[in-house]
Amino acid sequence: MTNHHGHNTVYGIRDTPYNPPTTYYLRQLTVSLLIGFGLIALALTFWAVFRADAILARADNPRLVEAALRIQRGSIWDRNGRLLAATTGSGNALQRHYPIAAIGPAVGYYSFRHGTAGVEESYDALLRGAGQPALQRWWQQTLHRPQVGQAVRLTLDADLQQQADSFLYQQPGALILLELTAAQTADLLALVSHPGYDPNLLDAQFDDLVNNSAAPLLNRVTQSQYQPGLALQPFILALALEQDIIQLDDPVSNPNRPVPINGVVTRCHSLPPEPATWVTVLHYQCPGPMQDLADQLGVSGLDQAFAAFNLTQAPPIPLAVAEAKAEPTTATQLAAVGQGNLTVTPLQLSLALATLAQNGRLPAPQLVTEVQMEDGSWRPVVTNATSSQAISAQTAFDIRTNLPQSANIYEFSARVLSGPDENTNAWYLGLYPIGAPRYILVIVLENQDNLDAVTAVGRNLFALLDKR
Repeated sequence: MTNHHGHNTVYGIRDTPYNPPTTYYLRQLTVSLLIGFGLIALALTFWAVFRADAILARADNPRLVEAALRIQRGSIWDRNGRLLAATTGSGNALQRHYPIAAIGPAVGYYSFRHGTAGVEESYDALLRGAGQPALQRWWQQTLHRPQVGQAVRLTLDADLQQQADSFLYQQPGALILLELTAAQTADLLALVSHPGYDPNLLDAQFDDLVNNSAAPLLNRVTQSQYQPGLALQPFILALALEQDIIQLDDPVSNPNRPVPINGVVTRCHSLPPEPATWVTVLHYQCPGPMQDLADQLGVSGLDQAFAAFNLTQAPPIPLAVAEAKAEPTTATQLAAVGQGNLTVTPLQLSLALATLAQNGRLPAPQLVTEVQMEDGSWRPVVTNATSSQAISAQTAFDIRTNLPQSANIYEFSARVLSGPDENTNAWYLGLYPIGAPRYILVIVLENQDNLDAVTAVGRNLFALLDKR
């Protein structure tokens, strides 16, 4: 019932509000605090572990600079255990050191200010240890331990690299030396690009290097695209032979007739004997019969030849490479003498040449062979590239054994008109030794009209291999 004051009463007893004990409020406060701390802990864990990379990558995070300066970058070694690149110094005063300055185009450079190139670029994440689990990296940072990268081993031979570099002297151009393996790979033994640079002086000279019209930072082996000229001759003849369009002992009429190319009259390298055959054409680098052959092959035949030898695809290698030009052939007469719209890098041409030594198969190029693990052991690097059949083994043998010979070398050289200024580049293609070619050499010297000069470089390098 209700009394006259409006209060509920039961049997005369007044109803009063319930006051919970103090312990109830304390319990609620404790639970709330625990939940709050738990949420904070979860947030810290999320940002410190799962989002650590995102925080560290922020441009406004000063820890990014500090951490990068303290990274102990992994070393780079050649095939014989010679050091090619290492991190020296301590604390925030670490420096990248290159004991062999001429190692240039393959190893490249690392600079905190200017970035990376070569293997330093393609294996950057591994060399700086970025592949470690996020939690492990966070723990190392918490303990103020520097990030440590892994080492890599290359197929390069530092001795051959230095010798090859010296053989080019000051001549602009490129040189690549391959070694064929039982696994049907082509190991890169030496890569020379002139003019070059000293990676130890990169920071001090960077602006000058970038502004230099001779492009010393350009890796001419993998990035410079040249007109191949009659350096294509063995490969076009190989496809014509493969398709039974010609036989190498077929007669060829008037091989030394003049062939105008961009206003310049060209003939055979030297006066060929009569009667002439396709072997004569190959030995004397005669352009006239190649244009006759172009009429038989047609556009599709020439395109097929270029594609069969992967001259229209970028080679799979962990270096910066020029984007291959797969433009359809337009002028067959020019294309047949390598003066059309097809341009190639020395790397592409070296792999095509390797087919003549490897039973007609295009080898897979390899540069990095092993990665060092945390326990000090070395893990092999398996290339994802595969070899492919370009021509039959018989065709490869027939073309190879009919190349000009010098001592224990199959060799082929060619002068090539290059560019609108009618400059001449000199090419040298070599296979060594004759019995079972194991080494593949391609050289191009820019603005060079003397084939003896480029031939001397090739023979000198093969003479070094003969002494090993």
